[in-house]
Amino acid sequence: MANREKITFQWLGAAHYHILYKNCRIILDPLYTRLPGDFPHLELTANTINWIDCLLLTHAHLDHSHDFPNLLSTFDAKAYAPDRYLSDLKNKKIYPDYTFDVSKCHSLEKIKGHMFKANEIEITPFQIGTEQIDFWFIRSMFIRPWRHKKPQAIPYGLKWLGHYLFCNCFAYHFHFPSIEKSMLYFGNLTDQVDELDIVDRVHILAIPYCPANNKWLKQSQFLINRFKPDVTLVHHFDNFMHPYTLAKYLDLNHYQKAISEKCPNARLLFSKFCKSIEIDDILNHKTSRSPL
Repeated sequence: MANREKITFQWLGAAHYHILYKNCRIILDPLYTRLPGDFPHLELTANTINWIDCLLLTHAHLDHSHDFPNLLSTFDAKAYAPDRYLSDLKNKKIYPDYTFDVSKCHSLEKIKGHMFKANEIEITPFQIGTEQIDFWFIRSMFIRPWRHKKPQAIPYGLKWLGHYLFCNCFAYHFHFPSIEKSMLYFGNLTDQVDELDIVDRVHILAIPYCPANNKWLKQSQFLINRFKPDVTLVHHFDNFMHPYTLAKYLDLNHYQKAISEKCPNARLLFSKFCKSIEIDDILNHKTSRSPL
């Protein structure tokens, strides 16, 4: 980038992103914890980060929020999360060993639709309903650990299921004034976007590949057609929940073919595990035949 600061994205699996701009670090849906077996291994962990300026959570499911309390306790960062989750953290109903500055925690229900800033980046949260989870995925969380001879993974699955199974979900709209580009980030798929009526289109649409939702193709198509992005940035599971993760989560060729049939003009870019990419490279991306 000539004559301006770089805007860099780093994807750490699932819906976990870092956005870096100048001396500002924004973290979305932090999930450093790999269970069981620390696979795939993350070189960058919560213990290797020097600073965080803004901590964002889309919803409270453990595969999005697991490391949120640790980061909140460790860093002097502004934090934004659903109201029920923050209330339970403050009242020590979950993670009672963590302490943090309550004044820096902001309820998304109370500020939704209102813009705030992280450095020069403008961020607006919007409520988008609740995440749908298909029954086959729940069943697999009990069957697959036995098949992989890892029954110790089942208690974590039970905790995951009981941890805000039906909770409010939010999307974040980012505006980057330095380049006059925008991004809309979803941690879950949905077609409940009425609160986003003020957003006509975006340059980057970041969405998950989430086959646990049996409406994933229909809702992905809806979001792409609704927001008409220049590039659709796709995050997905990186096998961090092995042995829960099913093969279809990792079959990106299947995803690309299905989306291309429904949205032939969509430019898809698949996030690369632990890799950094500049926003210019995202915007200039040309879809290849294979995402792998």
